[in-house]
Amino acid sequence: MRQRATPRGDLRARDTISCRQALNAKDGKRLTVAGLVLVRQRPGSAESVVFLTLEDETATINVIIWPVLCDANRRVVLGGQMLAVTNMLQKEGEVVHLVAKDIADLSGLLADVGNRSLQNVVIYQQNSRSEHLVVKSRNFH
Repeated sequence: MRQRATPRGDLRARDTISCRQALNAKDGKRLTVAGLVLVRQRPGSAESVVFLTLEDETATINVIIWPVLCDANRRVVLGGQMLAVTNMLQKEGEVVHLVAKDIADLSGLLADVGNRSLQNVVIYQQNSRSEHLVVKSRNFH
């Protein structure tokens, strides 16, 4: 028998907040968000900067990844389906970006994503089978 499933419990344990909480945070606040990668963009006019859009159950947030960090984490940045991103929030008017300093691949948590909405439900696990959920992002390079 497993513990009660709680939405975002495993992410809270990593000090990860929701995209909505990040959007409402103050400019310059250091924080960590996690979400599914919706879009990856590396426009030619952006001098190798990668722009990601992450989505969780609350909102979407834009992420800026500078070339040095992208090169050091190329596999994670280009292949991760669910990422956690940490650093300072930048807000200018209605525009909000998280400028990445640390990136972690949380794609392994996707197999359990269906259980996140089972708040206050006891889950009995008879056979330990792992599902592999693949989420396709839209990549533009």
